[in-house]
Amino acid sequence: MSSSAPSFFIENLGCSKNQVDAEIMIAALEGAGWTIADSPETAGLIIVNSCGFIDSAKEESIEVAFGFRRAFPQIPLLMAGCLSQRYAQDLFRDMPELTGVFGNRAPARVPEIASELIAGRRAILVPTERGPVPRRGRLLSFPGSAYVKISEGCDSRCTFCAIPSIRGGLQSRSVDDVVAEVRELLARGVFEITLVSQDFSAFGRDRSGNRDRTAAGESAALLRAISAIPGDFWIRPLYVYPENFPREILDICAADPRLLPYFDLPFQHADATVLRRMGRPGDGAHYLSLVHQIREAIPDAVIRATLMVGFPGEGPAEYATLKAFQQQVELDWAGVFAFSPQEGTAAARLVGRYPMASKRSAASRKRVLERAQREITEQRLSRFVGRTMPVLLEEPVTGEPLYLARAWCHAPDVDGLVVLRTGDQPKDRLSPGMRVRAKIVRVRGVDLEAVMEPQDAPQNRKAGHAS
Repeated sequence: MSSSAPSFFIENLGCSKNQVDAEIMIAALEGAGWTIADSPETAGLIIVNSCGFIDSAKEESIEVAFGFRRAFPQIPLLMAGCLSQRYAQDLFRDMPELTGVFGNRAPARVPEIASELIAGRRAILVPTERGPVPRRGRLLSFPGSAYVKISEGCDSRCTFCAIPSIRGGLQSRSVDDVVAEVRELLARGVFEITLVSQDFSAFGRDRSGNRDRTAAGESAALLRAISAIPGDFWIRPLYVYPENFPREILDICAADPRLLPYFDLPFQHADATVLRRMGRPGDGAHYLSLVHQIREAIPDAVIRATLMVGFPGEGPAEYATLKAFQQQVELDWAGVFAFSPQEGTAAARLVGRYPMASKRSAASRKRVLERAQREITEQRLSRFVGRTMPVLLEEPVTGEPLYLARAWCHAPDVDGLVVLRTGDQPKDRLSPGMRVRAKIVRVRGVDLEAVMEPQDAPQNRKAGHAS
């Protein structure tokens, strides 16, 4: 490649789905002759792939962009991603610090606007239609791990969520297309693949002609097709709406240990009245029954959930219902969020119509649930103590005979870790992406501590990473 080829640096913010978009932009730019820079100061173009989901994420995206502008005033700066999709014209008008604004509906079209910016022109590009997606080359995950986005957008209308307005309606890939990408990644040495979407249970529902959230999708068919792939790997599906949990996938996961029994269920609340205002048809009793069914089918299943406090109408009684549910359901992992009204959502119009906790009170409720969850998580993790299991190495701890790793019970970026004592094993014989056998010896906070076991050849095979 010519040394005169334009270069770019990308700063990715937000969720795993945003990361896939960033990887698609990288593939598209490299395919158009661009080179990726190791640092922003050596780049001809800086891209901030923004998040626009909640207020704190919006603020972070804007602050990161301002930071790059202050540090590198002469380098063209492109704001891409969810925030750009949602507020394209406002950003272009009100932030002269930005050279360009690019939406998220067709990330592979980034070379079009990048060429404009590098030529010295200010530009905005917000595609309304989703376009073709190139296969990704570079991955931004730790070695050995990758995300595969199985669908885009969402047809659910949770009142607090702006995702449908940002990413549009549900559009699923075909089973064959997803399986082909999984095969390609495995062939390139990736070991752990996390399937991401807004709702795994909705996969394929848009092809049935029935977009009702209770209609059957193709999630079970997808897992069966992946299970037919030979080899050694981990597959983890994320974000399964509990109201339409496809029970069939429990049998599929139980029959194939490579399909990890890790279920991320966005409960949000347990009080039926609050859930109705959220646009959710479930309730605490239904959710508790679902968790019992999962654990009955797969006793070792790991269950993660999101819980929201401070929603309009959540008074002391409704909050008490949520706290009681948390103790009953005993989640392995949970993320707790305080309600933040998002512009253009139905929940924002509920503010003022129903009593609401103050920001201070909502923050206090959040802390209470987080402290309680820490104790629950520690207790749930104790079942792994004494077991020997494979772990995926992520990075060494500088100056210590330790490696940070993850077991099958840890989703990337959101859960605890395995802190692995490597003992006499030379660190130069270990590398990120390698799988080793480890014995879990204790729980420390939300992390597991482990020691390396004698390694056999298959487990010591390094899970490579595309570059």
